Amino acid sequence: MPSSSHPAVVIGEIAAIIAIVLLGCLAYDTVAGALGFTSGAFCIGLGYACSGAYAIGAVCIMLGLMMWAMTLFRSPSGVALMVSGFLLVIFPPLIPHYLGVSCFAG
Repeated sequence: MPSSSHPAVVIGEIAAIIAIVLLGCLAYDTVAGALGFTSGAFCIGLGYACSGAYAIGAVCIMLGLMMWAMTLFRSPSGVALMVSGFLLVIFPPLIPHYLGVSCFAG
C-alpha cells in the first residue's frame, strides 16, 4: 500500500478535491434552479478547475518524464507520475459529460 506522500496518491487527492468542489457547485446550481433562480457556478468552477488541473498535470508529467529519464527509463514512480498527471489533465473536462451538464464558452 503506498504511503500518503507517494506522488500518485497526492495526485489522486487533488483530483478528489476537484471533484468535491465541482459536485458542490452542481448541487448549488440544482438548488438554485429548484428555487427558481439561475446560476452558473458549475461552469464557472469548471473553468478554474480545468486551468488548475492543466497546470498541475503539466508539471507532474514533466517531473515524471525527467524522473523516468534520469533513472535510465527504469523507474516505475516516474511512469506513475506521468500517468497520474495525464489523468489529472483529462479528468475535469470529462466531468460535465458524465453528469449531464453542458457548459459552453460564451
